[in-house]
Amino acid sequence: MARSRGLLYNSSRQNKVRVVLGSPVNAVPKPWLYFHVSAVIVNALEAKRDPRAALAYEGELWLDSGGYQILKRGLPVDVDKIAEIYRRVDAQLYFSLDIPPSLGDPPEEAGKKFEKSYRNWLRLRRAVGDAVVPVLHIYRVPALFEKYLALYRDAPALAVGAAVPYVLITRGAPRGSRELAIRLITTARREFKGPLHVLGMGSPAVTPILKAIGVDSTDSATWRLKAAYGKVLLPGGGERHVTDRNVNFGKAKPKNGELEELYGFLAANGFPALGGFFERIRTSFEYRALVNAFVVIHSTSHTPRPPTFKKLYALVAQSATRN
Repeated sequence: MARSRGLLYNSSRQNKVRVVLGSPVNAVPKPWLYFHVSAVIVNALEAKRDPRAALAYEGELWLDSGGYQILKRGLPVDVDKIAEIYRRVDAQLYFSLDIPPSLGDPPEEAGKKFEKSYRNWLRLRRAVGDAVVPVLHIYRVPALFEKYLALYRDAPALAVGAAVPYVLITRGAPRGSRELAIRLITTARREFKGPLHVLGMGSPAVTPILKAIGVDSTDSATWRLKAAYGKVLLPGGGERHVTDRNVNFGKAKPKNGELEELYGFLAANGFPALGGFFERIRTSFEYRALVNAFVVIHSTSHTPRPPTFKKLYALVAQSATRN
């Protein structure tokens, strides 16, 4: 049985947060062929055979249950099916099948989803082993979060999910949602002694905050999506549209010096393909995707650029100094 060799590396002790790349199994491009990628997450529903061959990747592999896609598409996939896939694919860790509460769920409904996620983890852990990582969800009622945090204390590692709508999207979220989510993640870090992963929060604007909290790892799958929309990510957060085509949203073009700053950041951190940079980010999806993947991996020590996240970072850093 595969063991969770990945998250059991507690990077927070070295004041680091790893950014793991989420990727389709048949991804193009493959950043790990060009520079170091600490781990790759793939969807279990795509991993019908050994995904390493399709990925051309021999490094640390994590499997996501695909719970979000299952719920969104109404797919008939249950715990036993996920366990079957997990037993077949040799990976370093496997995320449990979770049922995230929505922003508008009343506490009673959210509580049922917390309980279902917990029961799914118990079943998968029995079927697959300790490499199965439970997922605890951000929710607007902290007492629910804290109740299930206590139940997960014996897990070898813990993932915090459902933070994206509270931190990165916020449309429909309660007032102060970012502060609430950061506070709950901080609580998880304080109370949970093992490795802590925060799902989907690998934005360059957020990873420095997670690092200040002491989170071990997070992940990002947007490096390809942003590139497909003609955008490059900036160190510390923010994105700029760099192609000539018309877009319906995210139209912000680079300001004076921003692309030069991006180039300097890539050069300083050892990006291996700087030749023709200014032309290639404009004309090549694959090149933009490689740039974006490199930026999300290496921005964890860069002060957040957007004012909202810069303020959050200062508050978290100040709190860490006091403690």
